Amino acid sequence: MTNENYDCFLVKQQDGKLLKFSYDSEQGIYYQILMKREWSENISVYKDSFKYFYVLEDWNGEVHVFCQNICGNLILCTLGNKGWKYNTLLYMKHDIITPVQIKAFFYLKDIHLLYSIIDKYTYSEVLMHQVYNRKVTWTNPQIISNLEYYVRFPYSICKDSTLNIVIVNTMLGGGYQLASRSFHINEGRWGKEEIIHTSLLPYIDFAFCVERNRNHYLFIEQDDQVNRVIYHYKEIGVNKNIILFEHVDINSCLLMLYNEILWALWICDNKLYGCFSKDYGQNFSNYKIYKLFDNILPKKVVYQEYLENNNNNFFINEIYVMNLNGDIQLFLHEILDTSEESKLQKNKSLLKKNERLNLKKKNSKIYFEKIEIIKKEKVELQLKLNKAYEELKALSEDIKHEKSQVSNLKYKFYSEKEKLKSYINDNDMLRRRNSFLEQKILLSDNEKILTEKKLAEKEKENEKLKQQMTHECIENLSDSEEDKIKDKNNIPKHVRFSLIKWLFDDEL
Repeated sequence: MTNENYDCFLVKQQDGKLLKFSYDSEQGIYYQILMKREWSENISVYKDSFKYFYVLEDWNGEVHVFCQNICGNLILCTLGNKGWKYNTLLYMKHDIITPVQIKAFFYLKDIHLLYSIIDKYTYSEVLMHQVYNRKVTWTNPQIISNLEYYVRFPYSICKDSTLNIVIVNTMLGGGYQLASRSFHINEGRWGKEEIIHTSLLPYIDFAFCVERNRNHYLFIEQDDQVNRVIYHYKEIGVNKNIILFEHVDINSCLLMLYNEILWALWICDNKLYGCFSKDYGQNFSNYKIYKLFDNILPKKVVYQEYLENNNNNFFINEIYVMNLNGDIQLFLHEILDTSEESKLQKNKSLLKKNERLNLKKKNSKIYFEKIEIIKKEKVELQLKLNKAYEELKALSEDIKHEKSQVSNLKYKFYSEKEKLKSYINDNDMLRRRNSFLEQKILLSDNEKILTEKKLAEKEKENEKLKQQMTHECIENLSDSEEDKIKDKNNIPKHVRFSLIKWLFDDEL
């Protein structure tokens, strides 16, 4: 998948404030508030972070930002009445720090965390699920699915009407597979993984939404000569594909269920196309162009809004957004009108068809005369055609072989291209990490130099003390020798003689 989604998150709070969360390599994660149709100054959320993050508002109106710091740990930033609070959710243990794809959802008081990591045994990227319960802290991590490596956004999540979670992801396995899996919230278990579609080339983009027991999918499939916007409908016992549009240059797509109307939108050739279904995907209207763009194309963002008239009270969906000179344009309500305009267009097309039919009737006589001439030419051409057919059959086998080789080369090219992107991102990350560690080492070296200076001063003081003690000892010894000599001189002569005699007699 080549489309890069979620450059920002938009959250419309219950008091009407619109918050925009974004990432910048210098500022990290920050947000802005829309005031009087202008964005406020950037307000920092978390500076030392990787670019992948996820934003979610809970029922209490608190905004939560899930991100990963440059040490690899997963961080939760919560915006409440008293400002931002920060908690480390998980300490990641890796030999090499790699950015992870984070998403989350709340159920009761539990935090369900989804994140991608590299399996150290298979070296493939896998999607993990872990639950934070305030009684037992974190549950053991569970592998949900394999992911397509070197893709910026390899999976997406959505809630259904019963609060079950559905994920859609891309992975490699006999081609590029688009897969789906559901988490049954009341039972606390994941259902069986189901393959939606398989393609020889990576998907340009995909989107999906869930309502009741129906899953709706929209994806852009690449082919050798043309790209296709395909709608996939899945209900119990029913699966079907509808090709909505074909073109060589399709950028992105999204799917939206609003007021019981299913909308499929996509961008192609600097135009916003769309069509709708009033019977939950059974039939779609003819596509039409809703908007023309000059140079700036809209981007896909996640939009969250509290709605009192909605069963779930929250509207969370991908939408198209444009920012022109600070004036934000949301392609949401303005295009979701059931089309009186489209009916007019249908009537116009019917009139044009009638005009063409009348013209054909007038020319039919001329055509019949030409038919007789053509029949004669047909016999001659048939002989040539038979010969050409045999040559074409031989060429067709050669073309099939060449196409197979081209497909293999394209597959390798896309894989290497995505690897190169990943290596560049990892290199930037390591550069920042090295800079961070070099600063720490420099501080440690300065502390070491100060400590060595203090030790040298202490050694000098100890040397002085040793010299003083040595000097005092020498003086004390000298005084002691003098006292001994005096005592010896004070002994009477006859006593000294007796002692000498006694000593020598013993020896004899």
